Amino acid sequence: MRLPILVLLLAFAIDGPACARDVQVPFVGCRSDGQAGALAAPKDGGHAPRLAEQLALHLSWYASNNTGGVLAPRGWQCFELYGSNGSVLMVAPNGLDQDPFEAKLLGPAIQLSTSLGATSGRFEAARIAARLFPDRKRFVDSVIDEEIVPRSNFIFGTFSHDRIHRLNRDYVEFETPARMDGIGTMTRLRKSGNPIHGLVWMDDDNNATILAVRLTPGQKDLADYIVATMKPR
Repeated sequence: MRLPILVLLLAFAIDGPACARDVQVPFVGCRSDGQAGALAAPKDGGHAPRLAEQLALHLSWYASNNTGGVLAPRGWQCFELYGSNGSVLMVAPNGLDQDPFEAKLLGPAIQLSTSLGATSGRFEAARIAARLFPDRKRFVDSVIDEEIVPRSNFIFGTFSHDRIHRLNRDYVEFETPARMDGIGTMTRLRKSGNPIHGLVWMDDDNNATILAVRLTPGQKDLADYIVATMKPR
């Protein structure tokens, strides 16, 4: 019987360093395209994390020019879109080598995206803040008062089906259930038969970042670990 990945990690922690060995996960640079044109994939800057060997066998570090990096299953594709509003790093098993500008992520996928609160990204950042961060109502109201987009675009309160766990004032963990709209589908991940697990956080400049992770049911422990690596320490 195959033990879940997190159970294996716990066993390593109990047995001590003699049984566990940390190794650096493979680095994968992600090409970008956007407002200033196409950008080559970044080179390995030595920032790929070191993980327990048994876990590292399953993962790579996918890094882009603007969004940063994220752990995802080995052998996937990645692409970043960027502009004055922010950036979107998409990682998926396939489909990103066609037209990433039109990509809709229907199956297993990971998205890490940032909407900049001081640029045209403020509209999306304010939508996220209205849903999850009541302490930022003044920021949301300031965007609404511009009257550039309809007030109806900004809905205060969480999605009714989402499971929300507030880690602190600025970080929220979420799960959007299968076949439901929620925070998870405020990304390029479309609703499907599997849930979306993720993390949302905002900084002092009202930049809003979403990590959305959808893997297969058999990879739930792996999805949980990917999200856990982004939580505040």
